[in-house]
Amino acid sequence: MYNELSFRDIGNFIFKKDEPQKADLIVVPGAPIKELGIHAAELYKDGYSERILVSGNYYFTYESLYEEFKVFTGDGNNCLGEKTEASYLKKIMEENGVPGEAVYLEEKATSTFENAIFVSKMIREKECFKDVKHIILCCQAFHARRALMTFQCELKDIEITVCPVDTRGITINTWIDTQKGYNLVLGELRKCGEYFQGSEMYEKR
Repeated sequence: MYNELSFRDIGNFIFKKDEPQKADLIVVPGAPIKELGIHAAELYKDGYSERILVSGNYYFTYESLYEEFKVFTGDGNNCLGEKTEASYLKKIMEENGVPGEAVYLEEKATSTFENAIFVSKMIREKECFKDVKHIILCCQAFHARRALMTFQCELKDIEITVCPVDTRGITINTWIDTQKGYNLVLGELRKCGEYFQGSEMYEKR
């Protein structure tokens, strides 16, 4: 019983999820995961926001990300030919009914920390985002808590609604059933501390 309650508590903490509500902007911390683009497109088409900002730089090559993520994006061919995670996800969104002009790209970030920093910079400095007071954070479900904590540090004055999507076969109910899920979720729990302990993030709380 003790272990069951402990694992349940970990799952409830890591898999943060809010009910969708209308916002000024959908923000997607990038990853070469097709479901992220599809979920952002669904949120857009359901009327929760008229704009999407997707962040992510990593370059797609056969030798690197293709080998790691091909099982999560069909045969892997869909992610090839795109320069960044952001451009890949934009392509997925367009294929799922989002007009290209509704999707803005941030193509420098190589980590969640940088996603938050560069997205915050764009929101502060770009005229087209001057009205943003509330964002939807569209992220992977097992990444939701760390993504929220990181973006909260950079966007203190902006309301954040977390609307994640299950990816890689890892959900709040199944993560403990596989070694992959177990490692990823406990890794996220560890990173929730490491990202903030002894770093400049502390000063930005």
